[in-house]
Amino acid sequence: MLRLWRDQLHIALCPDRVITMHCKAGLRPTIVAKKVHAYSGSEPGWQSALTVLQAALNNPAWKNADATLILSNHFVRFLMLPWSDVALNDAEKLSLLQQRFVEVYGEASATWEMRLNKESFGSPSLACAVETSLLEQLKSVVNASSLRLQSVQPYLMTAFNFCRRDLGNGAAWFVLAEQGIFCIGLLHKGRWQSIRSRLVEKDWFDESMRALEREMLLVDNGGESSKVFLYSPENPVYAPIKRGALVIHPLLPNLRDVFSREEMNIYAMAAAGI
Repeated sequence: MLRLWRDQLHIALCPDRVITMHCKAGLRPTIVAKKVHAYSGSEPGWQSALTVLQAALNNPAWKNADATLILSNHFVRFLMLPWSDVALNDAEKLSLLQQRFVEVYGEASATWEMRLNKESFGSPSLACAVETSLLEQLKSVVNASSLRLQSVQPYLMTAFNFCRRDLGNGAAWFVLAEQGIFCIGLLHKGRWQSIRSRLVEKDWFDESMRALEREMLLVDNGGESSKVFLYSPENPVYAPIKRGALVIHPLLPNLRDVFSREEMNIYAMAAAGI
């Protein structure tokens, strides 16, 4: 009998934990298991996360499942590539993109794996980059298991797609906060106009709002919209907040039958990709 669907495993990779969510195959995937694999980060950078992930993938219940990996924004770098009216081939675009990343992040970025989100005529494009060694080792760990790797996604993109309907088509700011980092982007008609990421240790809300106010001054036409959407499942905000002329509208994860509200906030990063 032809099998139309495969089980799905959604994995969120963070600096202090790996989140796994197993969905049973079917017309509507059903979440049957979930777990947070916490660790202390004894190895540098993302190595600890890979060690924990490798151990987690030994679960026989996940055999032959399709895997989607969501990378914390701690592991991804973003920038905007300005629109150009000069026709470029793929090699020229890559060269321009590498040059731009080196300007922003230094020479180490020259060997990163880069992706460019192609926008419509006249609009800048959002680009992201991940350390090549991280991607290679991720693929190696998954390929050594019984899983099939379907995609690797930055959390910014997964969260944006999850919240996209609520953001509307007008000009609006999107703030995505997770533990220790936040991203701020300006959107117009669903297209990225600017992006900024910043590490933060505490008082993330006040720090993100101050960063937002600076961005509104720096970005062309950035101050034309006082509408701000905040997605912060790990530190949820449940009611709109007024800050001067700004109105911050919180967005919340969908509550599913298998989750309490507290659990939904914990597992939101992995669940956003379902």
